[in-house]
Amino acid sequence: MWLLLAALAAVFIGVSTILSKIGIKDADPYVTGAVTNTVLLAAFAVTALFTGAFAQTGDMGLWTWVSVAASGVILSISWVFYFLGLAGGSVSVFLAIQSLTIVVSMALCAIFIKEKITLFMIAGTVMIITGTLLMMDRQELAALKDKNILKSDQRWILFSALSAVFASVSYVIVKADRAPIDTNVTSTFRYIIVVLTLWVILFVRHKWPQAGKITGKTWLFILLGAAASGVGHVMVYKALYLGKAAIIMTIYRMGMVISIILSRFFLHEKLTKKGWIGFALLAAGVVIFAAGR
Repeated sequence: MWLLLAALAAVFIGVSTILSKIGIKDADPYVTGAVTNTVLLAAFAVTALFTGAFAQTGDMGLWTWVSVAASGVILSISWVFYFLGLAGGSVSVFLAIQSLTIVVSMALCAIFIKEKITLFMIAGTVMIITGTLLMMDRQELAALKDKNILKSDQRWILFSALSAVFASVSYVIVKADRAPIDTNVTSTFRYIIVVLTLWVILFVRHKWPQAGKITGKTWLFILLGAAASGVGHVMVYKALYLGKAAIIMTIYRMGMVISIILSRFFLHEKLTKKGWIGFALLAAGVVIFAAGR
């Protein structure tokens, strides 16, 4: 059951990335982020409500509440950078950079949770980083050396990397909490913080008038992408609750394969021969990394 849930989650997340990319082309990233996460919150809340999981709220201790609050704030920042990165670059390279969450999470878990790093994990890390670099074109690689990257057209690379870093920090905080509380419950409270933070940022930065400029067609893609993301996230958290995390996260990460294939047909994005070699190396690195956990 959990293998099926993980596979379906990968499909939904893969599709959601493409839908969000199509929608974000004609919409403000801050608006897209706030709306998408509001739908994610609804998905977690409805699932927890119908499964009766909210009954576990009384079992949540102080550390769980601290974990939810801290991870929620950090995850909010990650989502802001996520949509800024997605809006600026190609789906293929954006997702390659996002895969670095595996590497950052490994390092943070080793430092703060004392998780063991194996040779397979090191080999997978090298392959993931190498594959990501191979997928970048000359301009993107040059931007990595630019001290003024924030002022360049390639600043989305920095945003994508920051999204991966903050997502990894949030993941480690969540992982450090061992309380046996249903993930839909903790995710609901976590995403309440995320949604409130993103809407506050939206209004503080005076981006809310942009919502009125979004066409009905664009809203459709944004909402469909958000719905697919919501379903995918609920499925992967449920799979994690039932099965083996290493296998589940490997399958889940393969959602990027679906996104990259779909980007070729719907966004007309193309990888060079070097890019495809990098992509194959990246995908293999994810599998090898998981095998070492």
